[in-house]
Amino acid sequence: MQPEDIPRVVPPVVAIYGQESENEALADELALDGFDTRLVSDPASFGEVDLIVFGRASRRGAGLGALRALRGGGLAGSGARVLWVSTSSDATDTLRAFAAGADDVIRAPFVYAELLARVRALLRRPTGEMPPVIRYAALTIHTATRTVIYGSTPVELRRREYALLLYLAREPTRVFAKVELLRGVWGYPSQDTTRTVQSHASRLRRKLAEAGATGWVPSIWGVGYCLAPRAQLPTGGTHGQPNRADPLRRTAQASARATAAYRH
Repeated sequence: MQPEDIPRVVPPVVAIYGQESENEALADELALDGFDTRLVSDPASFGEVDLIVFGRASRRGAGLGALRALRGGGLAGSGARVLWVSTSSDATDTLRAFAAGADDVIRAPFVYAELLARVRALLRRPTGEMPPVIRYAALTIHTATRTVIYGSTPVELRRREYALLLYLAREPTRVFAKVELLRGVWGYPSQDTTRTVQSHASRLRRKLAEAGATGWVPSIWGVGYCLAPRAQLPTGGTHGQPNRADPLRRTAQASARATAAYRH
C-alpha cells in the first residue's frame, strides 16, 4: 500500500466563538486532544463544523443572537452541535441558551475534563438510525426489538439499562467518563447524580454475568465504565491513548489555563 492510499482519520472540527484572546488556551487544549479547533469572533465565519462552543462574546447578547441566527438557518453550520458556556450564576442564562438552541450548557468556571467529556458526548450523539443488529464478541443487540442475547441466553434489561448498554456498545473497548454517560444516556445537565450511572452499571453488569458475560462493564476507578472486560481493553491507557489524550490525567495547570478567562 502506498502512503497516499492509507485512509486518513479526519478529526472533528470544533469552532470556539467569542473573544479570541479568552479562548486561545481552550482551543490549544482541545487541539491536544485531537480536535481541529478554530477561533471565531464573527458568526458569519462558522462554516461547516461539527460542534461550536459559545464562549463570552464581545457584546452583551451577541452570543444569543448568533445562536438564534445559527439555528434559524441564517448562518453556515446550522446543523452543528452547540455547547454553551454560561458565565452567569443566574439560571436564566442557561434557560435562554437552551431556548435559543443550545444542546448542552456548562457553567464557568469549569473543569476542563468535564468540558471535554461534554464535547465528546455531544459529538457521539447519533445523527441517523441505529443499525438493526450490533454484535461484539458473543453479545448481540437487536435494536429494532430491543432484544439482547449473550451466546444463546436472552438478557432481560430495563429501559435505562438497555440504553446504557447501547451507548457503551458503540465503542466497546472505550472507557466512558461517568459525566459523559450521564449526559449521553440520561441527558442530565450536571454531574451531581453520577450515582445514577453507578447503580445502573452495577445492575447491567450483574445481568450480563448471569447470562455468562463475566467481567463485562468493569468499573475503571476514577474514570468510568466500558463494555468489554478488562482483559480486552487496549494496552497503554484507559482510552487506548495514554498520556496527553486521557482527560482524567490532565494536570490542574492545564484545566486552569483553559478556564482562566471565565473566572471573572
